[in-house]
Amino acid sequence: MNKTIFFDVDNTLVCRSENKICDSTWDAINKLNKDNKTELVIATGRSLAMVKQEDFHHMFKTIISANGSLITRQDEIIYKQPMDRRLIEQLIRYFEEKNIPYCIHLLTESKGKLGQDWVHHFSKKYNMRIKPLEENILDCLDEYEIFQLNAHIKNEEIDQLKQSYPLFSFVKLIDIEEGYDIFNKNCSKGSAIKFLKEKNITKDITYYAFGDGFNDLEMFDEVDYAIAMGNGCDQLKKRATYITDSINQNGIYNALKKLNLIKEG
Repeated sequence: MNKTIFFDVDNTLVCRSENKICDSTWDAINKLNKDNKTELVIATGRSLAMVKQEDFHHMFKTIISANGSLITRQDEIIYKQPMDRRLIEQLIRYFEEKNIPYCIHLLTESKGKLGQDWVHHFSKKYNMRIKPLEENILDCLDEYEIFQLNAHIKNEEIDQLKQSYPLFSFVKLIDIEEGYDIFNKNCSKGSAIKFLKEKNITKDITYYAFGDGFNDLEMFDEVDYAIAMGNGCDQLKKRATYITDSINQNGIYNALKKLNLIKEG
């Protein structure tokens, strides 16, 4: 039986409090990669540039990034849907006028105002390199394909932004206060997985997914076995096939062993 396993990154593969993958997860991924009937896929809210900053990315041939807005296989783009430039210009103009900290994520790099405390904290939290954002960013947008933004949005502002930009999803980050992922509403990890399933010429495949956050909900709807991390949000756990241990308690390794996807030794 062929198998495809989708892995979220932050607080699923990578323990964000320590900015590393635990030893048991490394061991599990290495075991899985020895099975030629198992395909491993990253499915993350991170931009592609953020994923490629991590040491482990070379262990995955296929990467779903920016919450499903971009899919690459062995560095070849097989699907992309950047955000609408006109709406992006409006939203960034609003951020600039209100002095709201934000980052933009392009195909190969991420940019933000490095002097802002929230941007610095975001960069440190996710162990990501952020390049300086141009002072005249509104004049540069025609040159950019933006797949995702992150922003510090206060609770009293978020409902109005959601109403003003119905074509964008605003998904709360579970580990940064008043932090949001912003991306195309018609894209998700679930829509990306559906795209891959439809393009796959091999039909006899069992699909698995590991996740912890709100942006993993749609992904769980597209797989046969949905595994929520013990440190995950309650809403995701309610939709899971199986709830494993927390990331720092060998959650991935234990679940893979429980599901007979890897063996000891």
